[in-house]
Amino acid sequence: MEGFNRFGNMNPTQEYCRRPYLMDRPAFPIAGNLYFVGNLWCSSHLIDTGDGLILLDTPTAGSLPGLLFNIAVLGFDPRDIKYIVVSHAHTDHFGAAAALAHLTGAKTFISRVDAGDMRENPGRMEMMNRELGHYNECFVPDVELEDGDVITLGNTKMRCVLTPGHTVGVMSHFWTLEHGGRVLHVGIYGGAGFVSLSRAALEHNGQPLSLQQDFMDSIDKVWDEPVDIMLGNHPFHNDTYFKRARVLSGEEDAFIDPGEWHRFLEELRTRFQAFLKKSPQEVEAMYAKTQIADYYREI
Repeated sequence: MEGFNRFGNMNPTQEYCRRPYLMDRPAFPIAGNLYFVGNLWCSSHLIDTGDGLILLDTPTAGSLPGLLFNIAVLGFDPRDIKYIVVSHAHTDHFGAAAALAHLTGAKTFISRVDAGDMRENPGRMEMMNRELGHYNECFVPDVELEDGDVITLGNTKMRCVLTPGHTVGVMSHFWTLEHGGRVLHVGIYGGAGFVSLSRAALEHNGQPLSLQQDFMDSIDKVWDEPVDIMLGNHPFHNDTYFKRARVLSGEEDAFIDPGEWHRFLEELRTRFQAFLKKSPQEVEAMYAKTQIADYYREI
């Protein structure tokens, strides 16, 4: 949606938090062995590696039934999930990880830096878990990732790149897949929201002001990554459902757009620079009301 601030307040409404199933929509294939199994608020992506499934991010715990339903509707058995890869330590991306790992026996992955943040700041984490619904909980990862680590399963090699800012240890992920006789590069920027990076928010959370510069440096760090299919860890970051509508209208390769990665990163950079110039009052007004219903009204 041109002109829409996809990095503004896109939090779920109170009704969505109370009844998270209202955010559920049918799962669908994106390209090759890659599928979208998330909801209107949070993205979850499933990769069929041939030797088991990789799930990239879980929703909150209240949305676990919808996630399991979506995986099953696609014809997969959730018990075949071998790896749960979490992009960063925010509840809307790991809230269901502990429960799902318990149900499936899957190994969990997150950066070493964010794993340490979860351990060292239980109060802040618990507050975030409570704010985003019931039954959310932190998890103890089986694997703590370093910058540049590669997760390998079956036909998939996922490279994990540390891109701090949104959290101290957020990771972006890159891999390839085969689609229509072509090898395509897939990329997902780990954390693009920046409301938590205002001076007031950083001071409130006891985090360093240097995260603002980290955020900018991370954009530069991944600028040259080759990306044919850009995913979003929230569906409004890459217009997931609008692309799906285009596919259903006959545009088979709507998700394939080699230019989107740079457009996205440039928009992110420009909006963040403008955000840093806002007064505390302007920041408060910017996030006073969620825009998520307005965004989806056109679908």
